[in-house]
Amino acid sequence: MRSKIVDLRRKKAGSHVPLPLVPFSGKRRSPLRWRRRRTRALIALVALTVLAAAGFGLSWLSYSPQFTIQSIAVTGAKAVPTNLIVRFVETKLYSGAFTALSRSNIFLYPRRAIEEELADFFPRIRTAAITRESLLATAITVMVAEREPYARWCEGQTCYLLDDEGFIFASATSTQPATAQIYRGDLEAGVPPIGKTFLSGRFAGVEALVQRLGQAGFEVREVSAESDKDFLLTLAKGYALKVSYGSDSPGLVGNLELVLSSPTLRGKENELEYVDLRFGNRVYYKLKGGEEQESEE
Repeated sequence: MRSKIVDLRRKKAGSHVPLPLVPFSGKRRSPLRWRRRRTRALIALVALTVLAAAGFGLSWLSYSPQFTIQSIAVTGAKAVPTNLIVRFVETKLYSGAFTALSRSNIFLYPRRAIEEELADFFPRIRTAAITRESLLATAITVMVAEREPYARWCEGQTCYLLDDEGFIFASATSTQPATAQIYRGDLEAGVPPIGKTFLSGRFAGVEALVQRLGQAGFEVREVSAESDKDFLLTLAKGYALKVSYGSDSPGLVGNLELVLSSPTLRGKENELEYVDLRFGNRVYYKLKGGEEQESEE
């Protein structure tokens, strides 16, 4: 017969506290995966170090004297002082601020930008080109072509020089332009005109007509832009021609010659105030002190 043993010893309160169950994930960190991650991190660190060292070396090399522009020469400048051109180029090469790569390096300097900015800064300069004698030469030559004075643009008694493209580039002092023609109007009054173009997009057509008239014996002394459609030509003979932009030069000159040879106006050029050639074959004229009339021819 079995006997049951009962433990009658009193248990102390709190002597047995059940432990919480911790779930077992079943996953173990793979040593191979950890080693791969560490290898990738080391490779990335080495790559960054190499890139940083290469960047520093390239920066240092770009500032090396043997690759730095040492002298600047200027050719072609007549009216523009060469020292001003040299100083302008120097400000573009040595800005005073540190950059990762030297702007004065013979291989890295902003040649094209400097060429364009020279023409923008000095209105008298038409074009600029920068060259070096050889691959490793540290001297640069700035070759400039200046604008030639073709005629004058005037506002009142104040005149400026313009070139054969209508570009106004300097005040007219003692410089004699290629022609004696004077141009007026088109530009905003009271605003300095230097750097602006007279009759932009239309100047070539107007000049072609002026040349054609000159060849026919009608010397033009003054061209005045009257509106966005018409302009006025003052002739050396004392009278004016009213003309529209885009007029056919040969046809216009032919109409003028025809009108002046008509019985009404033959031998009366010195009495003319103007001839209006804006309406094709319908030509109008006005004698000094008279009324405007339509030519019969």
